[in-house]
Amino acid sequence: MDNLPDRLALRELTERYAAHADRRRDAAIAELFTEDGTLVIDWGSGRPATTVRGRAGIEAAMEPLDRYRVTQHLIANQLLDFAGDAVRGETYCTASHVYDDATGSRIFVMNIRYADTFARDGERWLFRERRLHVDWTEDRALV
Repeated sequence: MDNLPDRLALRELTERYAAHADRRRDAAIAELFTEDGTLVIDWGSGRPATTVRGRAGIEAAMEPLDRYRVTQHLIANQLLDFAGDAVRGETYCTASHVYDDATGSRIFVMNIRYADTFARDGERWLFRERRLHVDWTEDRALV
């Protein structure tokens, strides 16, 4: 089966998510999900996961990014598994967050993996479920 067009569309979907996050387009992020879509953030380190469902919840879940002066989400490896219309994927991302505190400018870097389940909506692909797994973080002075 020639799934190159779908692979490109799914890659673009993940890149749009990152671009919308960096530009604080919370409603645009929510529109990348099915109406009943789910976003799960697995923080790791024993911290309970955050789960939100539906576009309104997903849009609200993006608001904490506003505390950062600037962010940059770099999308790396993406592995996709096609099984009919049920497509699953894993995408690596390095998410950098610049903020200021009493000591000056700092950068908080998250090395994360997204475990995605995609759904076709007519001619376009959407996230049915997006699970963000935090592998490790780093917080340091920005020089």
